[in-house]
Amino acid sequence: MSRDTTGTLPFSEDNRAVLLTLLASQGLVRNRYTATLWKKWKAFCEGPRAIPNIPIQKANGNKQKILVISVSAYSNRWQPLHGPRNDWRFWAMLSMMSGWNVDVVADSLPNADPSRQPTKDNIRRFIQALLKGSNAGDEFAIVYSGHGDSQGLVLADGNHISPQELRTWLVQPLNTGSTLWTFFDCCESSNILGLPQKIMCDEKRDIRYQPVRSSAGRGDADVRGTVISIGSAAGPSGEMDLTDSAVPTPGQLVYCGPLAWAAYRFFCLELKEGEPLLAKFWSSLMGVLEPSQGQQAQITVSSILRKPVVPMLRPPPPTAFSA
Repeated sequence: MSRDTTGTLPFSEDNRAVLLTLLASQGLVRNRYTATLWKKWKAFCEGPRAIPNIPIQKANGNKQKILVISVSAYSNRWQPLHGPRNDWRFWAMLSMMSGWNVDVVADSLPNADPSRQPTKDNIRRFIQALLKGSNAGDEFAIVYSGHGDSQGLVLADGNHISPQELRTWLVQPLNTGSTLWTFFDCCESSNILGLPQKIMCDEKRDIRYQPVRSSAGRGDADVRGTVISIGSAAGPSGEMDLTDSAVPTPGQLVYCGPLAWAAYRFFCLELKEGEPLLAKFWSSLMGVLEPSQGQQAQITVSSILRKPVVPMLRPPPPTAFSA
């Protein structure tokens, strides 16, 4: 978001330099995370100005921006969620490690900024700002963590963002040559954008494409850019409550959604070197999901992918960071 609509940036230059140095030394060099890193990052995120909106300059001028939307404070018939309180922290850390600009809309931010509460109007405003002026080579990502049902994304006040509204907000603004990744960590999200192709990954991690029909959209009729959508569709109890001995954590229960945990686990266990292949990430996600009947996770795309990697999970060399 622009400075005049969301206020000043949350980090001083000194704090930003310290954090980037910490990330580079503990994450990028050894290509893994440590309990210390997660502990320090979590403490950093609990500061009064800790909204991860960190501008990182790109040499080629292309944008790499991610918006994380987390909804946890539900009431009425919707059960409050613990996972989204950590999901935005996980995604912000992972994306920042990869050199992406990060923005967050969540009801668990420490400063309770009304402009960043995940209301329907705020979410639409931040999405519009994210995708405004997309150009060839630009890469965007949107993560949603919260409840979902057959009517779309469920917000804390009971309002919905329908599949058709998502299609209008996310797919139609993309210009030719730009790419959008979406991650929906909620129920009923298998093909919420109505994209025309489904990706199938086998045990050898080969990718196949299968046509799919959906009432949520119109195939590729209104698509100019490339859209990839991953829906966890995790079922009614889709939160993770994990202490995985193979993944460095502070030695306590970590509540988060399956997509956030799969991304973190992917970095810790599998991404030692080389490209963050989409098929490998899918394998990581399948390792943590226990979907209910009819709620299987799914990857859908607007077109055949030339390079099936997950770019916001690709660590750049330490020289990419400049404080």
